[in-house]
Amino acid sequence: MPVAIATYPEFEVQVRDMVEQHRRSKDGRLHLAVYFAPPRRTKRDIFLFEVIDGFGGDAIDSEDKLFEFGYGSTPGFPLPTGTNLRMVLTNPAEFHHAIDHDWKAVQELRAARDAGKAIVIHADGLGRRLWTLLG
Repeated sequence: MPVAIATYPEFEVQVRDMVEQHRRSKDGRLHLAVYFAPPRRTKRDIFLFEVIDGFGGDAIDSEDKLFEFGYGSTPGFPLPTGTNLRMVLTNPAEFHHAIDHDWKAVQELRAARDAGKAIVIHADGLGRRLWTLLG
């Protein structure tokens, strides 16, 4: 499984801690978590991609977009002014569909991986298979 250096290694410990919390969550099973820096980023944002069982009711978005949201500094995840944490979330079926149909978010994740700007923080068996499917 490819592992590369993230653009902002100073946040890696915080991201790993957050992923560990998500991994232990009872709300859904975390299959894959990737800390990455997409080429589209225009400012110093931190991106975390996660594949979670049951996310979004296991639906596939009709507009070919993975769910993404962002927020700024919090007491549990302090960030410098102007920096946001951007979460990109999906479920296994939607991610597989997004790979098959080459959605924009998949292209960005692949580009970050290929540029050496992605770190797989967590991957179980399914997560490793899905990461491999990126090509």
